[in-house]
This record gives sequence, C-alpha cells and structure tokens, in this order.
Amino acid sequence: MGNARTWLRRHLPEVFGLFALMGFFLTLAELFLMGHVEGVQVVAPIAATLGALAVGLGLLLPQSRPLAVALLLLVGGAGLVGLLEHLEASLGEAQGTPRVVLVDEEGEAWPGWEGKEQEGTPPPLAPLSLSGLGLLGALALWVREP
Repeated sequence: MGNARTWLRRHLPEVFGLFALMGFFLTLAELFLMGHVEGVQVVAPIAATLGALAVGLGLLLPQSRPLAVALLLLVGGAGLVGLLEHLEASLGEAQGTPRVVLVDEEGEAWPGWEGKEQEGTPPPLAPLSLSGLGLLGALALWVREP
C-alpha cells in the first residue's frame, strides 16, 4: 500500500492529466453522438479536440507546457461561452409559444392527436464540463515537474 501511495504522490500531475485527456475524449464522443456539430455548436467539439491535443502535447513534450496551459485556459473560456449559449437557448424556449395538448378524462393523450415533438432544452450547465476539464488539465501540467 505504501508503494502505491508513494508512486501516486510522485505521479499525481500525470494521473490528473490523463484523467483530463480521457474526459476530453469522452466529451468529444458524446458531442458527436448528440449531433452537436451545427452552427455555433461546433465550438464545443473544437474545444474538446483542442483540449485533448493540449493535454497530450503537454504530457509528452515538457517544453510545450506553457503553450498547452494557455490553450487549456482558452478551452475553459469556451465552456463559459457555451454556458451563456445554453442559458440563452433555455430562456428562449421557456418564453416560447404555449402548446396545447388534447387529453381525455384520464389524462391520456387524445387518440389520433399528432402533437409536435419538441426538442428538449439544452442542459444549461453541460458546457462547464469543458471548463472543468480545461482547468484540471492546466493545473496538472502547470505543477508537473520537468
């Protein structure tokens, strides 16, 4: 147990960097699975790709760490921009036109009613995952010994 703890203390920045790298890849996969690639939405996959590349570069090439940290802080800012976009979209849908759904006495949808399916509102805090991963990766690379 003592050896594992000693190893982890010595390599904690690398472990955190690898967690950030995996987080960026998983976020990128989720964004593609959700079709989050149209219009301004393309900023998120670009930020996740840039974050993964920055962490990987910073872990592999020690001389590139300052640039990688700067890029990861930029990715963190992209997450904040996404937060504003999601909040704006959520507020816009909340103030949208009201919808009438016909139901019977038991509260079931009226037979034959072809109601329009609405898209769900975007999760307002989801873009902050990019901010958190960017900060985690930047801190991991910043404290890593040369």
